[in-house]
Parts: sequence; structure tokens; C-alpha cells
Amino acid sequence: MTLETSLFSDRGTWMSVLATASPTLLSNCWKALPVRPDFTWIREPQFETVMLRARADAEGGCFNLGEMTVTRCSVQLEDGTVGVGCIGGRDKRHAAIAAVVDAMMLGPDGSWLESARNIVLSAQQADRISQSEVATKVRETEVSFSMSIAGVR
Repeated sequence: MTLETSLFSDRGTWMSVLATASPTLLSNCWKALPVRPDFTWIREPQFETVMLRARADAEGGCFNLGEMTVTRCSVQLEDGTVGVGCIGGRDKRHAAIAAVVDAMMLGPDGSWLESARNIVLSAQQADRISQSEVATKVRETEVSFSMSIAGVR
């Protein structure tokens, strides 16, 4: 299975890509669509707080790390398909676009599938470029330590 195939076969994967995508990129992709689907709100974007849990190591017990603000919403397309969006932070537009694209990916007739896939692929490619740039900056500041010991037997 290729990376692209797994991206489109697992809903959790594309929702993660949409949730972590740049809000500006998603907004630009949304504006670039020649035709956008009509939808109704099931739940308008709203801010909520979730508790983050962590584990000290693989064996340790869970503990409450802290709280995080998320924005959630759900939409329904004209064909009845429901999509949800949940993003970290307080960006209602980002969550709304993620929810609509999620619904577009799930549509039964596939009429919105190509547009939705293009948005998800654009977001994933932008994330890869960003990660590559960060990795390059990290490598530039890498320090190599070496030690030579003379005369030790």
C-alpha cells in the first residue's frame, strides 16, 4: 500500500492532516475551489477544553498533563454526508473547512472526492516541506563531539 493510498483509506489520517495543516493553506485551497459544496451546520464551531493525559514511561501510570483548547464542529452536505472537524486552538474557520473537507471525502457518490483529495494532498505536501526545512535547520546547528586520547594503552 502506498503512502497516498493509506492517506485516503484511513479517515483518521486525513483528519489529522487537516487538523494540523496551516489555516492559511486550507483557506487558500478552499477559496481556489471552482465550486464549493453547500452544507448546513449540525454543530457550529465552538471552543472546548480537553484534558491531556501523559505517561512517564511505557510502564508508568497516566497523569493529567494539562488542558488544551480545541475547536470542534460538524456539518452535513446536501447529500446527507456528515463531516467533523476538530483542531487544536481557537480557529473556527480552520475547523469548519476541515469538517467540510471530511464530509467531501466521505460522500457516497464521489462527486467531491477529487477536490477533497487535492486539498488533503496539498496540506500533506506543505507539512512535509515544513518538516524538511526544520530538519535542515536542526542539522545546520548540529555539533559533533570527538575525543582523542593519545598515549593510552
